[in-house]
Amino acid sequence: MNRYPLRVEARRDETVSRWLWLVKWALLIPHYLVLAVLWVGFVVLTLCAYLAVLFTGRYPSAIRAYNLGVLRWSWRVNYYGYQALGTDRYPPFTLADVPEYPARLQLAETTRPPRWLPLVAWLLAVPHVLLLAALSGAATWTIDTGDTTTSAPLGVVTVGILIAGLSLLFTARYPRGLYDLLVGVARWNLRVIAYLALLTPGYPPFRLDQGDTEPDDGPAGPARAEEPAMPADRAYGPHPDDSARGSVAGAVSALVVGVVLLLPAAGLGTAGAALLAFDGMRDSSGYVTSQVVHASSSTAVITADGITIEGADFWARNLADVGGVRITVANTNDKPVFIGIARQADVESWLAGTARDSIVGVSNDEVRYDRTTGTVRAVPTPAEQDFWLASTTGADNATLEWQATDGNYTVVLANADGSVDVTARVRGSAQIPDLSALGGGLLATGIVLTLLGIGLVVLGGVALGRRHSGPSSATEPPVEPPHTGPPPPQYLPPPPAVVASP
Repeated sequence: MNRYPLRVEARRDETVSRWLWLVKWALLIPHYLVLAVLWVGFVVLTLCAYLAVLFTGRYPSAIRAYNLGVLRWSWRVNYYGYQALGTDRYPPFTLADVPEYPARLQLAETTRPPRWLPLVAWLLAVPHVLLLAALSGAATWTIDTGDTTTSAPLGVVTVGILIAGLSLLFTARYPRGLYDLLVGVARWNLRVIAYLALLTPGYPPFRLDQGDTEPDDGPAGPARAEEPAMPADRAYGPHPDDSARGSVAGAVSALVVGVVLLLPAAGLGTAGAALLAFDGMRDSSGYVTSQVVHASSSTAVITADGITIEGADFWARNLADVGGVRITVANTNDKPVFIGIARQADVESWLAGTARDSIVGVSNDEVRYDRTTGTVRAVPTPAEQDFWLASTTGADNATLEWQATDGNYTVVLANADGSVDVTARVRGSAQIPDLSALGGGLLATGIVLTLLGIGLVVLGGVALGRRHSGPSSATEPPVEPPHTGPPPPQYLPPPPAVVASP
């Protein structure tokens, strides 16, 4: 059995607290907040490493050290927390390797990843991701209480941790086999992440190596004599001169500010792109038209209630060709159709005691309704009512046009004679202002903030990585400095002793 370059090891506590696991989630909140920032940096720096490997064939050592440090930190937190519950010793806040902590992660790998690997690593890892998703709780257990629906993850890790916690609480025992299984799942997960981050080009094995220690290479021991494993600390561990490398405040500040900038950058960029896409749907008159929906009801009226308009008066005063509403209706039952819009209170008074179907949602061309309690009956001829703000009737189709104003409104669709069984095809349009300038500005701002945020994340992450890089690079063996002094003395083996014969 070959040993994988990423070594995930642990040292289980002899005794674990019966109740501490109940509050570890609160104790780990500071770690979770820090790791949220570090993992954003992990993703950004991994993308930078992909580009570096693709174009130069080299994996920057500072990025490798940073990413390896994030995995170390995460493993310590998860081992203490809800992936193993293996120790009650609080994890340290550091990217460096901590030999005395019960959970350790090391990487003995110096070979360069092939240039083509960034193009296919994500695809090759899909089988592992699917298996790990099943083990880690991709399935859900849904509990329907009538008023609410609650979903909980259901997987080996989730169920295993729950069983381990309850076992500790009631028996003060942690089943050894269950512990070995949970550590094995965590080890597999970390191997796949390391492969996706190109920390090692070695493809992860499809096996669940359980227990505290990594499997050996064979009967001869953990490392064959002809292929010595490089100690991880030599290439990627903390450097003895870390204390002389200056404060980490600048690097941490750059990383945090970069991550904070990426959040509004994503929102602004997404909003700008959405506005530009929405603006592209406008016709020459500034109208955006919906798809056709098929509306039908066994009652006499179909309504769209609760339409609240605010700010229309402002836009109408300051912009031309804004605020128009157009609704086109075509009958499908050979009856003339009526479409009208009125204030909601007037419609409620008109239809008091009469059942109607109110539209509550539209998915593709399927309409969902909520039926109002009342009697299914014909209504007085809609066109004869005097409260309509805008209305129209058509033998085959009808088009309503209205200039929106502030207020609460209801749209009414009915047969022109007020009879029951209404069926029609409906399409709505709304007149909106030109959004290209606003959308372009938001998108440009989002792009600028994204570039600035990525730059700060890379700057901070690389600086932190350099503090935890050893004297050798991640892809090259250490180079001896040229010798400039006098030639070193040559040490020759002593000549064989000569013994005189008698």
